[in-house]
Amino acid sequence: MKLLGRAFAFIYIGSIVDQAISEPISEELRKELVSDMSSALDARQTAVQWGVSEAVADTNPFAHTGYKLASRLMRMDRELIESLARELAATGTMEGEVLRKWLDENAAPLNFDELEANTTY
Repeated sequence: MKLLGRAFAFIYIGSIVDQAISEPISEELRKELVSDMSSALDARQTAVQWGVSEAVADTNPFAHTGYKLASRLMRMDRELIESLARELAATGTMEGEVLRKWLDENAAPLNFDELEANTTY
């Protein structure tokens, strides 16, 4: 169940970053939002496939958990997340080892269990 909450967190963190943009929504951003919605639906369908929810409509607790975790991540590591967003905007994508290397060079270790236990968001 933690994995689903964390999946939603990584889906929603991009949306939280995008919410801070005060400029009119560009076509590129509109496409990103559609992609985020598609990823959220994929995560919801995965919860049903894994048998932890009976229907997609019953997956809101996982989405809520993910949104809270995303909010906590932003509060703790906003600079890192914005830096990664800039890097992704410049490169388009980052796959597996490239992302791992970037994170190793730029991020401090983070204990997700502690972050999830935190009640502030």
